[in-house]
Amino acid sequence: MRRHTILMIAWLLLSGVGCRQAGSDIRRQPIKLTGEEIVLLKKELRESDEHYDAGRKMIWMVTKEKHYHSDLDSGVRVHDTRGSIQYAAAVLRMNDTASIARGIDILKTILPLQEKDTSRAFCGVWPYYPEDPLAGRKAPVDYNWADFISVSLIDIMLNAPERIDNDLKQQVREALILAAHAIMKRDVKADYTNICIMGTYVCYVVGNLYEQPDIKTYGQKKLAYFYNFTKESKGFTEYNSPTYTVVAMNELLRMKLAITNPADKKMVDELYNLCWSMIARHFHQPSGQWCGPNLRAYNDLLTPELKQLFFYASNGQVNLPGEYLHQPRVLEPHQIPPALLHYFLEPDLPRTETDTFTVGKYQVKNHATFPDGEMKAQDITGKLYMQQRYALASVNQAYLWNQCRPLIAHWGSPEHPSYLRVRFLHDQYDFAAVHIKSVQDSSTVLSVLNLAYNGGDRHPNLDRLKDTTLAAADLRLRIETGGDISASSFSLSTVNKRELQFSSGDLRMLVQVPYCNWNEEDGHWELGAAGDKKWADYVIHSGSRKVFDLRAMKEAVIGLSLSVAAGQQLPKPQDIKVIADNKYLQLSAGSLLVKALKKPDDEFRIKNDFEIHSK
Repeated sequence: MRRHTILMIAWLLLSGVGCRQAGSDIRRQPIKLTGEEIVLLKKELRESDEHYDAGRKMIWMVTKEKHYHSDLDSGVRVHDTRGSIQYAAAVLRMNDTASIARGIDILKTILPLQEKDTSRAFCGVWPYYPEDPLAGRKAPVDYNWADFISVSLIDIMLNAPERIDNDLKQQVREALILAAHAIMKRDVKADYTNICIMGTYVCYVVGNLYEQPDIKTYGQKKLAYFYNFTKESKGFTEYNSPTYTVVAMNELLRMKLAITNPADKKMVDELYNLCWSMIARHFHQPSGQWCGPNLRAYNDLLTPELKQLFFYASNGQVNLPGEYLHQPRVLEPHQIPPALLHYFLEPDLPRTETDTFTVGKYQVKNHATFPDGEMKAQDITGKLYMQQRYALASVNQAYLWNQCRPLIAHWGSPEHPSYLRVRFLHDQYDFAAVHIKSVQDSSTVLSVLNLAYNGGDRHPNLDRLKDTTLAAADLRLRIETGGDISASSFSLSTVNKRELQFSSGDLRMLVQVPYCNWNEEDGHWELGAAGDKKWADYVIHSGSRKVFDLRAMKEAVIGLSLSVAAGQQLPKPQDIKVIADNKYLQLSAGSLLVKALKKPDDEFRIKNDFEIHSK
């Protein structure tokens, strides 16, 4: 029944039967849920049902932490505008009077919270919570809430318009037009992927739905702009992200279900398939993992939510073990393109996936001028080698922010997966000012880690180092393993103090530090473990708090080699040639070469002044 419904909807949308009015490029016929789908949707909404505050007519929650865009502290009970309107859009798709009445109550509560004073910069935007209004607070406004609230309002108007009266429809119309103008004024560029897609969708639909020529034209041009940018830059800024690839897919799915203009729909379909292609090509079927390298990753192993997505988007063919809902998400009817299913079910192994994630000229900052001339941004490229026993992934350039996975391996089974990744910690937290340059063949990666004196500390942008100084009580390179660690162990070499062995079953890795100089300090290995993680740290500094004058330092650089072998093979120590001149550290071994700056420097130069070669 479910598959039949999806196919019927797809046929209607592609053919335009009964969907499109003259002069309009969007579907006007609501997509009605079947009785079976409503039952599934009610199961999905149980937690939201429990958090519904009938008195305030909103979903309540407790803040988890002090947020950059809020004046409220953690532990405060609040009412969530985004969660509430998403809940309203869902319950208005049901067929019982109680659910419909609840959805209308929420809608009437949310609409007045929008800022409507056109003299204010944040006109058209909603707050996170009514307890934290936009006017008169210290925290900056999150303009994304014009987008987030609007997409749910559009869901209501496209799929449940008959549930609300004409007066409320007029209020929704006014709110959406106001929000669309806020989105147009802000004009988010394509490098902010999910918000650019979301804003494009809002303006495209609002312009058509309410016959607003300026908004309609903006939405259509923005779609073409985003499509061309993505095709020419080779992908999304947040490359291979297990979080934001899916976020982008969800917004593109909204477009697929709403847009009927053939040329525009073709662009949306291509972008949607691009998302699935990225996922499929980086899926390691033997371990059941979405592999690296990743920008914007919050986990190291596949989450239950992603397992559910793969299950229902494959019509149950990708059935990974674990505790998760083995059912579709009714309002997100994703489908894996048939041509990509083999990556999940019967992949061709061994193989290597090579990606250009972002072309240099399309990066947010693509050039900079220095006393010795102009420098252009280099392309961001990734490599993933997969065989039956393991997958090893690296990216040519990245920072070691906690949401980056620039050098990571996966192995094991879907029931018992494991990972190993490289981190750099400043006072026990991932240090975003440290960058890594890597070159990989198949089973070996050579890397150089160096430091931007104006880079971020815990976040790449929000807490940059000041006055090119760094205060630290602890600095360490970490090789971390997690997941199933029952058979995993690190051991230190008795021959070479800079060498580390790792084993997990019959998988072996060899880690070497052929060069380390951090303000004349070398390092040493220390082993540790906690919970479901084990690690080996190459400690640079630990003890008293020390202030490093980064601009004055002659060197802050580490050379690293990681080799993997499985079965009866053992990784052989690499014959690594080290050349350190006044400016660069160069490592070479066999066909691999990586060369990067030794001395701390401006972030753009640290990021782009490097060479890698792999024959």
